[in-house]
Amino acid sequence: MTRLEALPTLYSVRGWSEELDPTYVAFVEELRSTGTSVIDVFPDADLYSTFGEWAHGAVVQILDQYEEGQPLHLLGYCGGGSLLQVAVGELESRGVRPTYVGYVDVRAGNPRQRLRQGLDSIYHVGWGKRVRFQLVRLTPPDRESLKSVLRSVAKQAIRSIRSFRERGWRSSKRVIPSIQQPASLAANWEFESVTTPSYLYNCQHSIDTYWPGNPSLGRAPVLRGGFLVRIIEGSHHTCIAAPHSAALIERITADRSRASPAGAI
Repeated sequence: MTRLEALPTLYSVRGWSEELDPTYVAFVEELRSTGTSVIDVFPDADLYSTFGEWAHGAVVQILDQYEEGQPLHLLGYCGGGSLLQVAVGELESRGVRPTYVGYVDVRAGNPRQRLRQGLDSIYHVGWGKRVRFQLVRLTPPDRESLKSVLRSVAKQAIRSIRSFRERGWRSSKRVIPSIQQPASLAANWEFESVTTPSYLYNCQHSIDTYWPGNPSLGRAPVLRGGFLVRIIEGSHHTCIAAPHSAALIERITADRSRASPAGAI
């Protein structure tokens, strides 16, 4: 029996349609071409009103095909990885413990970035959540002062008012209809911790661009079961395509083989 034949089916949780992200669909097909058994999990975001309901849709699809008592291997990329993390939390609450969970270049929302880009305005995030998202900056590794956080919020508010007066700025002009629903669900969700150990396959380019000095891409606080970071080649969009995809698949396969029955890393 080969190493691949010995591995259980891999459930690949996808957040974007094939039209929006054909590269990841091609990556899954490349996985299959190596002999890996992969089940595509894709709940349609348009059917749900919250990110939690959307993740529940993924859980339903997984459990409909999962044989109880068998090792459960899960993988997610980009938005599908964020969806997977919430799905893992629900699986944990049901007493289902995955033995392998892999996240490919999945980053948490950087509070400075969402403030600078006005994402909370675009996706109509409530003010209470906006404040909580920014107060994350008070905790390590940022350790900013409350005064610094409040000053940055005030500056962004003034900048937005000036933009409105000078250019007739409207957040609606910046909305991309094709991603509005899934992006809105994600922007309004407050992620909770999971305790299942995880493998993070992160691009150095993403770390340098979005979370300088943070190899977990800001996700360490919600991965309380521990995690192992693998630095992979390429950028967020190219790491799952040739020529980088083959090395990534080999790394994922090795880690799946390494994962113990208890899921420890």
